[in-house]
Amino acid sequence: MRTFAFVEGLPVIEMEQGTECGRVIDILISNNRITGLLINMRGWFNRHRFLLLEHVSSIGDHAIMIRTNEVLKTCQPGKIGDTPLAIGRCKLKGMELFSQSGAMLGLIEDVYFSVEMGTIVGYKVTDGLLADLTTGQKMYRCQHLVVGKERAILSN
Repeated sequence: MRTFAFVEGLPVIEMEQGTECGRVIDILISNNRITGLLINMRGWFNRHRFLLLEHVSSIGDHAIMIRTNEVLKTCQPGKIGDTPLAIGRCKLKGMELFSQSGAMLGLIEDVYFSVEMGTIVGYKVTDGLLADLTTGQKMYRCQHLVVGKERAILSN
């Protein structure tokens, strides 16, 4: 089980040539699964690219390996349809998380996911810096997350 904080900033390396294509800047989520990674490409005129999770050969401690850079797709804002975790207008990070019963659980800080399947296992939630220092952050396991424009609702 990994978190986005672990994957963020890892280089994406193609195994055909051994070159670094770029670095992970975000993950995209749909239906309680990670659909892919948003890659910041190297070079002046390169745009961000989208890498489907199914094209990832492995996620290691120091890099993400792909077979070829041909699997990287051009990313156009608003065209993907998935919810980003860390960047963009409709990002999950910092969004209020509520339970079905109406209790505010905190603000979404990160996601826990299964590397092999891309399934989201839970959400790391914060109540603010002071609360994190005194009681620590919480993890909520889930089966389904409803994402609105301003809030998310966790259902079991």
